[in-house]
Amino acid sequence: MKNIPELDKIFNIDPQEKVESLPAITNDTSTKNLHQEEDYDLARNTLRNLIFKSEATLDEMIELAKNSEHPRTYEVAGQLIKTVSDVAKDLMDLQKKVKDLKKDDPEGPRSITTNNNVVFAGSTNDLLKALVNNKNKGDVIDN
Repeated sequence: MKNIPELDKIFNIDPQEKVESLPAITNDTSTKNLHQEEDYDLARNTLRNLIFKSEATLDEMIELAKNSEHPRTYEVAGQLIKTVSDVAKDLMDLQKKVKDLKKDDPEGPRSITTNNNVVFAGSTNDLLKALVNNKNKGDVIDN
């Protein structure tokens, strides 16, 4: 990396000091799968913890509503019940989405390529011969 003395002085940087570089980002499929598994585990654990904490809070809220007999406490308890059921549905949706992802692509993610502006340089006779020769192969026509 190029050192610029004026900038080093402005930012109080020692030019002799070594700077650690960040690791390169790779598109390795095993790394992606590992990150997807970690994200799934994190999302699942977060949703489960929310459900457990909400259940404990809901029990306390119902007890408070019974003791106070105030309409607002019953309203809040009802909202909390709906929220807990929504989180439980989210947990089930997460399970279904992960299952669908694994079912759709058991080998892992595939790379998708798009070729734009593909040009054949040759005569129509050459093109017909290449098409007949490669009909069953499914190969790219190279000339």
